[in-house]
Amino acid sequence: MTVRIITADERLSTTENKTSLAIFGPPGVGKTTLITAMPEKKAVCFDLEAGMKSVQHWRGPSIPIRSFTDFRDLVILIGGPDPAQHPDSYYGPRYHAHVQAHYAESGLEAFLEDRSIIFVDSISDLTRQAMAYAKQQPEAFSDRTGKPDVRGAYGLLGREVIQALKHLQHARGKTVIFVGVLEKVTD
Repeated sequence: MTVRIITADERLSTTENKTSLAIFGPPGVGKTTLITAMPEKKAVCFDLEAGMKSVQHWRGPSIPIRSFTDFRDLVILIGGPDPAQHPDSYYGPRYHAHVQAHYAESGLEAFLEDRSIIFVDSISDLTRQAMAYAKQQPEAFSDRTGKPDVRGAYGLLGREVIQALKHLQHARGKTVIFVGVLEKVTD
């Protein structure tokens, strides 16, 4: 990778002028309805909650996501390959090329390239999907007994979700808004 200096004009240009933010709160306070303030031609909602009934009047597009692997593939399409990753890793150039080929005829990559705002609703549901994924991976089973190992699953869940969110956050020219439920638990 070549190191280069970015001028103030480049940094302040529209392609680099982006923000990442996370919005957390209890259910029903209006986190999802914030998408209605987003321009419909520039935003897309990654719908991990199985429906957008509370914002059905918003005319922008959404992509229903029902598995962590689908979310990860979308993140890779948006963010491109990560030069710091091994070429064969999920965020490396080979897997990026695989995802591009998989969606080549769908127009999805061009659609996502045209969207400057990614609204992820919600991180809470993303982690549920990631846990379902993690529980099926080899790390979720004890090497010694072969039985499920919840600690291994949680470790994988954390690594996978953080890497996906970080990759999306670093996507050039994309404002990313993460929404999550803030639960109150009384013991």
